[in-house]
Amino acid sequence: MEEYYKENYENHPGLSARAGNRILCVTTVVMIGIQFLLVFFGVYDMLPLVLGTQLSVLIIPVAGAFISGADIKETFRIRAVSIKTVVFSLMIILCSYPIVALLNVISMFFVENAVAETAAGLYQHGFLASMLVMALCPAIGEEFLMRGIVYRSYRKKSPVLAWILSAVIFGLLHMNFNQMPYAIYLGLIMVVMMEASDSIVTPMLMHFFMNGISTLSGFFSEAMVENMPGAAYNAESVLGSGAEMRITLVSIGILAVIMIPLIILIIKATFRVNGRKVSDAFKKDAPAYQRYDLPEIDETENILDPWLVIAILVMVVITAMNTFM
Repeated sequence: MEEYYKENYENHPGLSARAGNRILCVTTVVMIGIQFLLVFFGVYDMLPLVLGTQLSVLIIPVAGAFISGADIKETFRIRAVSIKTVVFSLMIILCSYPIVALLNVISMFFVENAVAETAAGLYQHGFLASMLVMALCPAIGEEFLMRGIVYRSYRKKSPVLAWILSAVIFGLLHMNFNQMPYAIYLGLIMVVMMEASDSIVTPMLMHFFMNGISTLSGFFSEAMVENMPGAAYNAESVLGSGAEMRITLVSIGILAVIMIPLIILIIKATFRVNGRKVSDAFKKDAPAYQRYDLPEIDETENILDPWLVIAILVMVVITAMNTFM
């Protein structure tokens, strides 16, 4: 085991935080640029608009890691996962739905649902196209970027800081205040599950299950498809008003609280079936039973640099434009 890590990390040291920030910045600017360019040429169809951004999120991180000289397999932690890990990934997403629903509804007291109109536009192209653009592409591309590039490069400085910061950036990447809260939550548990299985395939599965189930339920809900275009999709339209709103909100909240212990148990089970320990997930030094150091940790790494500042500023500006314009 020790020789394996020495061989892989000494020859392919992975991405620095600066390289990760550079890839994040370029990806952010290109994905926004593609949307503005398509709109400039009069393309308002949701399929090319969303597909163009998703392809940029998929291609640029992989190309950036390759150009930077990183070992793609090790940088992204591309490793097969067990059937049990697949099942646990689905279970944790199902248990997370009440929490995601609660965060979604709370945000809708302040802003409208950002997904509704986009989803309605994509549904017109059929189920397979909707699943491709809303579930499969984000599950691969966004995970390569966020858990593969951002988290793995930041982890060189501090595993805990990388965990929190990568989740916040994942929220910002959606560039709207509606999706931001639950994207941050999902970013946190996806990193934990990635550490539990030591594979990026696990958060990819979780991402696909989350978006895929939402797409499936939305596509086959005739009422949703008919009412979403042009509709004011806010908290009142979902929860009702007065006593009805309070009862529904409390019910979702109670269900969300009940799910938290189940999610913790599933995470612990994922660590156990993969022969790993929760207590070792975010340590800088490898645990004694693994008998090697983690050469990827580098105290001299500096996460904050101009590339990250530019990327965050762009995300914040576009988020504000999407909210107030």
